[in-house]
Amino acid sequence: MLIEFSVTNYRSILERQTLSMAASSYFKELEALNTFDAGLDKKAPGLLRSTVLYGPNASGKSTLIQALKFMKDQVLNSQKESQAGDEIDTVPFRLTAGSRAADSEFEAMFVEQGIRYEYGFRCNRQRFTEEWLFAYPNGRAQKWFHRVFDQEAEKDIYKFSKSFEGDRKRQDWKAQTRANALFFSTAIQLNNEQLKPAFEWFKQRLKVIDSAHDLGNGYTMTRCKDDADKSRIIEFMNSADLSIADIRLKSEAFSLDSLPKELSAQFKEEVSRKLSGKKLMSVRFVHHDVETKEAIEFNEDEESDGTRALFAFAGPWLDVTKNDRVLVVDELDTSLHPLLVHHLVNHLHHAGTKAQLIFTTHDTTLLSQKLLRRDQVWFMEKNARNATRLYPLSDFSPRENEAVERGYLNGRYGGIPFLRDLDFYGLG
Repeated sequence: MLIEFSVTNYRSILERQTLSMAASSYFKELEALNTFDAGLDKKAPGLLRSTVLYGPNASGKSTLIQALKFMKDQVLNSQKESQAGDEIDTVPFRLTAGSRAADSEFEAMFVEQGIRYEYGFRCNRQRFTEEWLFAYPNGRAQKWFHRVFDQEAEKDIYKFSKSFEGDRKRQDWKAQTRANALFFSTAIQLNNEQLKPAFEWFKQRLKVIDSAHDLGNGYTMTRCKDDADKSRIIEFMNSADLSIADIRLKSEAFSLDSLPKELSAQFKEEVSRKLSGKKLMSVRFVHHDVETKEAIEFNEDEESDGTRALFAFAGPWLDVTKNDRVLVVDELDTSLHPLLVHHLVNHLHHAGTKAQLIFTTHDTTLLSQKLLRRDQVWFMEKNARNATRLYPLSDFSPRENEAVERGYLNGRYGGIPFLRDLDFYGLG
């Protein structure tokens, strides 16, 4: 479960921006459906099941998603997939001299197996300059480790709490941590058991899709090999009124004839070299003849874009709701009809799980307070320094049942594009 994520000096983001999934105690609407108990101490706030981000193009919505994905990738791969001297793929805010020379910072607060964690790091392209992890077993703070690069001594200085594992192991983990690798990742690679729950949150719990449009259907097809999973996928798709009787998988040998004719001969030759002799799986959707009830198969390309997009999303979606994952999606509405987006969000709220959804969209119809609470809506826009600013709808103290969609489109909350008079440019 994600409590909050913060990022500083990364791409279009200059100053620290924080997205919070903590439910506001001032808002009581949709409390049973849209919030859940994090299982921490009684003083801890409930968490939101979903959060939506609005803003004009180039406002920084994708940057926030990329920042979370970058943090996850560094935790999982900085030790095992980089070599000494390799650059870290971070990009600071480039429109001031100070930010170009400064470090980027990332921090996540989350819950895993009933324990709250706060983990973060600072880095530039050459090295990680700071890294920290706090754990709160039984609600009490423990600073498990803190790593800081000492520029004068040109080495990392570490501090560990007594609650962190033994001294001999720590020395080995420190010695094996490269400048361009995280201590967290290194200790995991060297079989640290104490850090595994926090690591598994990044590896298994957090799922980031930085483009819903590019989501393939391979995972959903794999899930359809299991009859029980296939039944759940059919039920999920039919809850969107698609009238699918069955889903059938076909395994066929690769053939050049299956490739689009407009592809170049060189590209076809390269694909053929990789796939020659291999079996390719495709999906067929079965509908009933409206009169005889005969089963009629449809190829995937005979179905609507919405059906294909929802099928691609069905497998990951069921995995998220079944396993209480945190799903982060950029431009959820790119390939889905607005009503299907409503359906997905509503399905999550009614699932009764601790799964969470964070997504960006331009679909303002979601702003109805019948679907989302006032603390589930966030906006992004560029400030006077052309840097991204992230802020919640709750900053404007909206009334319950306020016409939020109309207020947003009228510019009350910001986060909308500034459109110049087209006649001025001879385009009117």
